[in-house]
Amino acid sequence: MKRWFKIWCIAGVIAGAGLSACKGFLDVKPNDRFTGADYWRNANDAQMGVNAAYSQMRDQYTKCIQYNFADFRPGNYDFWNKNNFRAISQNQLRSSLVSGTDGSNVPRESWETWYRSVASANLAVVRINGMTSDQIGDVEKEQLVAEARFIRSYVYYCLVQNYGNVPFQFSPYEIDMKPKMNQVQILDSCIIDLRKAAQALPVAYNDPTYRAVRATKGAALTLIAHMYMWQAGFDKARAEELNRNAASVCKEVMDLGVYKLLTYSEETMHDIFKGRSEEGIWEISMDVNYGNVTGNFLAQWVLHQPILGTATNLYGGLGSEITIKREYMDIMYPPGESDNRFTLWFDDPYNTVNPQSQMFLKFSSVSDPVARRFDANMIIFRYAGLLLLRAEALANTGDDDGARALLNEIRLRAQAADYIGAGGQPLKDAIFLERVKELWGEGHRWYDLVRTGRVTDISQCENVLTQDEFDRGAWTWPTPISAMRKNPKITQTAYWAQ
Repeated sequence: MKRWFKIWCIAGVIAGAGLSACKGFLDVKPNDRFTGADYWRNANDAQMGVNAAYSQMRDQYTKCIQYNFADFRPGNYDFWNKNNFRAISQNQLRSSLVSGTDGSNVPRESWETWYRSVASANLAVVRINGMTSDQIGDVEKEQLVAEARFIRSYVYYCLVQNYGNVPFQFSPYEIDMKPKMNQVQILDSCIIDLRKAAQALPVAYNDPTYRAVRATKGAALTLIAHMYMWQAGFDKARAEELNRNAASVCKEVMDLGVYKLLTYSEETMHDIFKGRSEEGIWEISMDVNYGNVTGNFLAQWVLHQPILGTATNLYGGLGSEITIKREYMDIMYPPGESDNRFTLWFDDPYNTVNPQSQMFLKFSSVSDPVARRFDANMIIFRYAGLLLLRAEALANTGDDDGARALLNEIRLRAQAADYIGAGGQPLKDAIFLERVKELWGEGHRWYDLVRTGRVTDISQCENVLTQDEFDRGAWTWPTPISAMRKNPKITQTAYWAQ
């Protein structure tokens, strides 16, 4: 029987170590360097093995617009000539417009890179656990194993968000091909794994260059909280329990005392969204000082001169390639209401200079305006998002006072008026809208719409689904044909099989 999962070795390590790459997928034929007797002999080998998993996970973000699919898919943008993004926002994921441009077709064509990272992490967990105290210190050993556990769980969380049910495996050596596993059960297993990881991960690192870009206790707990909230959207029988669990884990992160909301000003805004700030919990490193650059990033299309050299010379260089629609701007920021985010994050928000003059400035740390290169990490989890996640969980379990307090903490930082409306559903709606505003451009909106069921509400997004479409998996990406060809036990998601 063909082996369904490959032990991958990879090139380009986040910490600068060089690793060789293997070819083939779902074919277990381990590379000698990672499986031979001359490897996994010391702490450096173990670190490189974990770096390999980090690197492949990061590769998914640099090869396509993985970070911002969730921002484009709901719609509410004028996409102008970006027809690939428009097709994504209309759920036309099989359209020829969703092509290699911007790597927009990558999720449809292959999930290979995600699974390479899982395979590297699985191998690291087993092989590092097997190292002796003469080869690696106990504390470092436990930490590196915990980092590998975090990486594979994070990748499975991403796979679930994009595909729903997927094949699941924690063993690097199991040879049987696997069918898809229920996404809720996958996350159950990952939460157990992350709890083990959280026990061994540091609260913070002494080296500031590791802040937010290397797994910590806070990152693991934050990931658990997000997993609970995702499960609550699909496991209605356990929704109350899962929301309570999420609220509790969020409080664990708050009690660590290492994260805080920074004041919103022009200076701190750049610090927060460049990355590695006191607000950052988990980020994908794109710091130009460490040789990390990518063009597959929202800022590529929402900025223009003088901040960024334009690719199309739109309106003499003064046009963004995509802009947020005026009617949705008014939903997020009702005219006449004060909100410092509106002032700081937008330039010409209503396109008064020309139809495409609006700029979204959140990620405006540009290292090379001409080459269109950015010096900003991809922010995955941020403290503000965690507070709003806890507010949502509290509101879902009837603690309106606790939820309102957290909501108003976020609004106070933005110099917006306190929410003084009713509890219950109005409060839940207010918290959801606050997440939309606060996390705009950070890759959460589609996933939040899906897990809360709001994706079936026309007032919440343009790419609205019927309940039948949702139930058949229209919210997912199609399962890659390449995966089904290599593993006949994998079947297409019902909606995309039609």
